[in-house]
Amino acid sequence: MNEWISAIGSLGFPICCCLGLGFYVKYQTDKYDASIREMQKEHKEEVTKMTEALNNNTLALQKLIDKIDAG
Repeated sequence: MNEWISAIGSLGFPICCCLGLGFYVKYQTDKYDASIREMQKEHKEEVTKMTEALNNNTLALQKLIDKIDAG
């Protein structure tokens, strides 16, 4: 706390506020970036599972078409 008081005395209140807010913005941005990376990872896993399900459904549909054509 004493460091802040001496910083305000030497630099001035507006400059100290700008520095503090700059650190806060950087912290929030880093936190947001980590959150976005996690969501992208989850989304990629979901898309992979959906692609696999779509391919399986395509194969099943092709087998049904083959049986209908043969019958």
